[in-house]
Amino acid sequence: MQHSPSRRRLLTAAAGVAAASWLPSAALAQSPALPDKTLRLIVPFAPGGPVDSLGRLLGKIMSPGLKQPVVVDNRPGGGGVVALNAVSSAPADGATMVLSSITLVTTPAMMPVAYNAEKDFEPITVAAFIPHILVVRADAEARTLAELVAAAKAKPGSMSYGSSGNGTSAHLAGALFADRAGLQVTHVPYRGAAPALTDLLAGRLQFMFLDTPTLLPYLRAGKLRALAAAPAAGAKALPDVPTIAASGYPGFDIHAWYGALIKAGTPEPTRQALYAAVRDALGSDEARQYLASVGIDPGGMPPAQFASLIHDDLAQWKDTISRLHISIG
Repeated sequence: MQHSPSRRRLLTAAAGVAAASWLPSAALAQSPALPDKTLRLIVPFAPGGPVDSLGRLLGKIMSPGLKQPVVVDNRPGGGGVVALNAVSSAPADGATMVLSSITLVTTPAMMPVAYNAEKDFEPITVAAFIPHILVVRADAEARTLAELVAAAKAKPGSMSYGSSGNGTSAHLAGALFADRAGLQVTHVPYRGAAPALTDLLAGRLQFMFLDTPTLLPYLRAGKLRALAAAPAAGAKALPDVPTIAASGYPGFDIHAWYGALIKAGTPEPTRQALYAAVRDALGSDEARQYLASVGIDPGGMPPAQFASLIHDDLAQWKDTISRLHISIG
């Protein structure tokens, strides 16, 4: 996916927001804009993964300042649709948030959904950007991206790549890269990254795109080799890994994000109070240390910038998915 100059400026601004040293906000005091009840943060994944851990950490940090509990409610299934529907059916009072993945904008391009990404939700902020890295087994013959491409072209149709499921960032990154590189490879979807990674390590897959929180322990253990980063800006946790864009595929830029949203119609003061709470939690030392340890880049952009990001991604992924004939099934 090739991003426009305005898109690149948006992501650069987001990085600047994340790099700022946030001070506790006055909005973190118990705010009359927030409902006087437990706040729910719905996570569209089962407990135990990096997004679940991030949601629980944010809830833990936010609760004391808000003077009310923030609990995580895991609602996996349907490519994030189950979690999003739970928010769209909740009262528009700000008590129910969702930490949605980029499937908010990719799933509607692949299948009918009950929600409208721009009309049914109010963006709060991107909580995190999670880089995806193209990896092979540590003992693979390909030591560079160019060598992997050459091997795939030498035997068309002989290679397979795995993903954590149809329509996920790993699937879309693989499909887009295969298209840009002119490769004939087979996509094998799994129910999560773990079984895909098992088959990669066993040699039943030749490569895959893996998120940094999952990847880093395997890199440190010497079991995987990182060939290239999907984001054009690279991965902060892996500064020595070249980007795909700089490896012969200019404009290639995929960066998965996880963002907090609430139901459309929630009063603006409530949204701003929640934005301040999430932003300041992301700026805390505890959150920064956790994010750095698992290779996640912090977010924190204002709601209006997040809305622009959603709008741009909807258009770009719709075009890409249609052109590559990608479906959820």
